[in-house]
Amino acid sequence: MTTELYCDESIWIPVADGLRRRGWTVHTAREEGTLGDPDREQLRFAADNDWVLLTFDDDFLSLVTDNGLTHCGLIYVRQSRRKIGDVVKAVDSHLQDRSDTDTSIHYL
Repeated sequence: MTTELYCDESIWIPVADGLRRRGWTVHTAREEGTLGDPDREQLRFAADNDWVLLTFDDDFLSLVTDNGLTHCGLIYVRQSRRKIGDVVKAVDSHLQDRSDTDTSIHYL
């Protein structure tokens, strides 16, 4: 199985595009028609499709750790003072080292 990403609405579109240029399969909330859906539904949508959720939104961390919601992996990126290219490089590097069966939470 190949890792597929679901970028919630907090992820900048150029980040999603940059990851695609690096060969990753990326789905965005905008493309999937889920813009504005509550975080719980975003997480469920990603899990239902076996996609790893990529987000800048730290609310997802408590949904997973405090509420035990099911997911197929969560990558939280701290966006403070980071450039688009830096985010793309960090996520790409992480994904290259990540196992396809990894369902843990990662902080970048």
